[in-house]
Amino acid sequence: MGTKKLGAMRGEVHPLDRARLARSCGHAHLPRTPAHEGYRYYDLGGDTPAFYLRRFRLGEQTSAVRLVAPVELSSGLDAERGAPALVTIELSVGPRVIRWDEIADPVLLPGESALLARAALEAVVGLELFAAGECPLCPAPMRALAA
Repeated sequence: MGTKKLGAMRGEVHPLDRARLARSCGHAHLPRTPAHEGYRYYDLGGDTPAFYLRRFRLGEQTSAVRLVAPVELSSGLDAERGAPALVTIELSVGPRVIRWDEIADPVLLPGESALLARAALEAVVGLELFAAGECPLCPAPMRALAA
């Protein structure tokens, strides 16, 4: 990541992005080309759902965006690697997952990098997020409440 990009991350989250995050339920479309976007695919087998992971590192510190349990658009079943899918988004700073309702303004613990948290947040903002009332993965009652 270049210094120009790092400098752009020092400002506030754009109000339109903040509004998109507030309306979202935490689900999104999987990027069309996840590897090109920096995501690696992991399928650990067993009961652990497959996921895509994009890491950000600064020295010994890390943050990450994890796109969990891809659901294939065509069938609604577990998605094969690279298939068009819907995913659940998780953002972590170090080993800690940030709650969705705090994602735009995470409370960081001492020693956690605000720059890394912001880099991961920028990756989330770049996803095609679902609004809570329009998400096919959310239960119908949640969609009705959002209407």
